[in-house]
This record gives sequence, structure tokens and C-alpha cells, in this order.
Amino acid sequence: MTTATKASRFSTAAVTLVLTVMFFTGGLSALAQETPPLRTEGSVAPDTGLATAIIDSWEERMRGDASSGEMEMYIQKWNRTLTMHFEELYPDRSLVRVLSPASDAGTGSLKIGPDLWSYNPRIDQVQKIPPSLMLDGWMGSDFTNDDISRTSSIRKDYDVQVPVASSVAGVATWRVTLTPRPESPVVWEKIVVEAARDDFRPLVQEFYDEDMKLARRMVFTDYRKLDDGRNYPFVWRMENVQEKGRYTEIRVKSMEFLKTLPESRFSVRSLKQGR
Repeated sequence: MTTATKASRFSTAAVTLVLTVMFFTGGLSALAQETPPLRTEGSVAPDTGLATAIIDSWEERMRGDASSGEMEMYIQKWNRTLTMHFEELYPDRSLVRVLSPASDAGTGSLKIGPDLWSYNPRIDQVQKIPPSLMLDGWMGSDFTNDDISRTSSIRKDYDVQVPVASSVAGVATWRVTLTPRPESPVVWEKIVVEAARDDFRPLVQEFYDEDMKLARRMVFTDYRKLDDGRNYPFVWRMENVQEKGRYTEIRVKSMEFLKTLPESRFSVRSLKQGR
């Protein structure tokens, strides 16, 4: 990949829970524990058809046509917890608003298409986030502006490679490597997914930077059945592997997948006015 291609990709990157948006629950005792995956690798799967099925299952599990809920985000570096409400209208609209603590209440992030805005109620100012800041930490956490805005789709923006049989903490997995397509507006040079072999549920997601060094690791736990029948992870732990012991954990307090949401909810005006 040429330097020009990399520069183009980073310059066009714009923004979920998440988001994939992210949502989870867990005790503070769990937050104090390291959770490095224990992996052993084995044989290679027959072809990329299995990899495609794994990634399709991943996106169908984690995203719907629309979603709404509440989550907590614990930032280990600052020992602080934020409670937030989120809404997402797939594929290109999301709104996240801080509910507590009181000092941050009303702070929000809005994504519309490739654009991301933030709102600071203390100075009553809306600011558009430039592409150059997509890898900056969101609200001082180990999640980035790109994570919150979720501009990229694994299915659309990455090519999959043949899966490798592996395991994570005693669970048999398929390890799938994804590389970005040249035209994709993404910020990671490689993503590696570990999915359970029995139902393809995501267990670990690794992010590699432009130097192909592992930068972050997301660990998914606390799976629960939602009303629509999907098995969903309620705890997402983002580990900063370049700073030992540093992490941010998101815990879903409530989560609902919907058929749709009004597009009028996703506007700069609603971001500022809080409705």
C-alpha cells in the first residue's frame, strides 16, 4: 500500500456504539482484572466462505435497522464513570448523550453520514470533528471518535481472509483477519476477529495501526438474550495494549433493537436542544 493511499484513507475517515454503539454491564470488581485472551492456533478452514458467514453473523448480531438504549462507560485512566443514552438509525445516523455525572450532562455526539459533531453545553457550542481527529479518544476514553461515529462497516469496507482454527480462554474459535479495501474510508490497517465456532458470537477484536502494530483489543463478555432472540454482549472492554493496564469498559444498562427511528431526531438542532 502506498503512502498516498494511506493518506487518502485517513483524510477521508469520518465517523458506533457503537456506535457499534456499545452497551454492557458488570461490577467494578471485574474492572480491576486483566482479561488477556489465551490463544492457541491450529488448522486453516477450507475457504473464505466461512469467514464471510462469520462476519455477516457479527454485523447482524451487533446492528439492527435502529436501536436505542442506555449504557455506562468506566474509564480506568481517570477512574470515572459516565452514564449515556444512545440512539442509532442504520446505517449512517447515531446520537449519544451524557446523562451523568452532572458536570458532563448534556454533552453529546452526533453522526450524520460521514460527519461527526460534538456539543458542549457548558459553552453552548457545537463543533464539527475533522477527519484528522477521528483517532482521538472520545470523552477521554480508550474508544475513539471513529468508534462512536461508526463510519465503517466490516462487511462493506474489509476483505476477509481464510479463517484459522484457534481458541480464546478455552473456547474454540475461528480467527478471521480483515484487510481494508483500497477505497475504504477506514482508520485501521488490519482487524482480527475471534468468533466462537458454535454460534459465531464475537469474543475478541484486535485493531492494528498503520505500522501493523497491535494498538487495541476489544473483549466481549456477559452475553444475554434480548427480546428479539439475539445473543448480545453486554460488556465491551477496550484494552489499550500499548499502555499496560489501561482500559475503558462499556456496560449496557438497557438495549432495544427497533424497526426504525425518526430521522428528525438526528440533527444538529436536536443535539444542541437535547431532544
